[in-house]
Amino acid sequence: MIENFKEIKGFLTHKEGEALYLCCKQYCVEGTAVEIGSYCGKSACYLGQACKENNSYLYSIDHHSGSEEQQLGQEYFDEDIYDYEKKKVDTLPLFLQNIAAHDLKESIKPLVMHSETAAKMLEDDINMVFIDGSHTFESARKDYECWKDKIKHGGILAIHDVYDSETEGGQAPKEIYLRSLEEGFRLIKRIDSLVILERSN
Repeated sequence: MIENFKEIKGFLTHKEGEALYLCCKQYCVEGTAVEIGSYCGKSACYLGQACKENNSYLYSIDHHSGSEEQQLGQEYFDEDIYDYEKKKVDTLPLFLQNIAAHDLKESIKPLVMHSETAAKMLEDDINMVFIDGSHTFESARKDYECWKDKIKHGGILAIHDVYDSETEGGQAPKEIYLRSLEEGFRLIKRIDSLVILERSN
């Protein structure tokens, strides 16, 4: 089933997606998963499939206006997600199309808002949080600070785009990853640029 998610638009490798799926399947048997940063729904489908099989669900949080580097004229601009009529990036239609195409509408609850707003709405004791939102230092720090204490003891924090050097990629996800190691999380798996940690405090 998860093999079908390979072709969905996104920056997640299949190995990373498979790791998210297996982790969610193990840790979200009862309870919920949350992802910050949905883009076009690739990671949501991996996580949502695990939730579907567990009879649980995923909150997928994104304002769907694209990150800084995806705006018109920027490095990762993609006209497939640009609404020329509204003159703005809008990933929501493609996100909804993808989760519907893979029969995951009942298992994925989209929250179209900023991460900080969603954190105030959702209850604590979350089984798994996946951070893959904006990669500016300010945004990554805010995502981490808003969600780290909402993860239950023994729950999972996953962070995408953790690179060892600036030549490989931005360093904001690495910064919050290193910080998490000092604040009660322990690394249990690393696949490509994805790190998976367990809350141990």
